[in-house]
Amino acid sequence: MGRIWAVGDVHGEMGMLERLLEALPRTADDTTVFLGDYIDRGPDSAGVVRRVLKEHDAAPERTILLWGNHEDMAAAHFGFPAPSNYEYDPYDWFRNGGLEALESFGHHKPELFVTPCPPELERLFPLLRLHWQAPCEDPDLARYLFVHAGVLPGVPLEQQTAETFLWVRGDFLQSYDPSGRVVVHGHTPMETVRAQPDKIGIDTGAVYGGALTALELPARRLYQVKKSGAVVIEDLPEVDGAQA
Repeated sequence: MGRIWAVGDVHGEMGMLERLLEALPRTADDTTVFLGDYIDRGPDSAGVVRRVLKEHDAAPERTILLWGNHEDMAAAHFGFPAPSNYEYDPYDWFRNGGLEALESFGHHKPELFVTPCPPELERLFPLLRLHWQAPCEDPDLARYLFVHAGVLPGVPLEQQTAETFLWVRGDFLQSYDPSGRVVVHGHTPMETVRAQPDKIGIDTGAVYGGALTALELPARRLYQVKKSGAVVIEDLPEVDGAQA
């Protein structure tokens, strides 16, 4: 197995995603993991969905597409199986960026409130996973777990709930896992990458004016695209010991 590239929350920032993917020196042996939240809030959710589907079509065994909470809301809105089983109200998705998402697919008010699911989203939902770990014996890669939001400390992976994988914040972010596992996640936007011994958060708020981030493993190297289009490459800061 080659390297792993983890891509943080895109939220419809198609231009930044295209620039980032162009900058990654990926090879045919590498695996790309998208951490969810492809849609909502940004200007081109439709373009992002089409781009990640193109990635999947070109290399289905080496493209990992994870659920984000925004895909969960969208799936529930359109009546498709949503892994969280959360009972959203009829306007939750619209309040959280669904309006902008549907406009990018060519729908407009008031029709977008009753429009059927765009076919690209309908195709995307069944491809999504809740979590992923590299199926390899390389300890430098096998120790990483990829999820959208996080996991509860001390709970075996098979006992974690979909709601946790998609929505957890404080109980995960403020915990420490001494097992040696490192959780690579998005969901919680931060100004900079949050590197701790047991977790790495790479949602750097692209849709809020921040960068779009990719993490290369096992090299622990960051590739970031700024709003200006500039690409910044730097090593992930090393951390030692337990940090809350």
